[in-house]
Amino acid sequence: MHKVDVARAAGMQVNTYSKVEEAESVRSTTYTRIEPILGWASGSCFDILAGATQATLLEGAVEQAAVSPVCPEDLAEDVGAVVQDAAVAISDTLTAAEIRELKRRVVSEVLERWEKRGIDRK
Repeated sequence: MHKVDVARAAGMQVNTYSKVEEAESVRSTTYTRIEPILGWASGSCFDILAGATQATLLEGAVEQAAVSPVCPEDLAEDVGAVVQDAAVAISDTLTAAEIRELKRRVVSEVLERWEKRGIDRK
């Protein structure tokens, strides 16, 4: 979208939106008016100001956006590998059995937290 279109849709002056693009000081409510127009999740403007390289998109907000689901099996593999690498990097005394148990417990805990929060990634 062109800045004029975003500004109009957000109900603000183009010069106000230009300030946002230039990272100049604006009211925080300005960001909350822009984010839904762009299909961004709440707080994305602040994330970008803090150094994020991209905004978090609202699922289904942008037709061209693709949502890539994370399945528990991928999570288990990735988290397990990270836990193993970290354990090896910080400890010379952990046994292979202890590292396997640590991986199992971490993955189990993450999956339980997903379930408690109602996150279904199947």
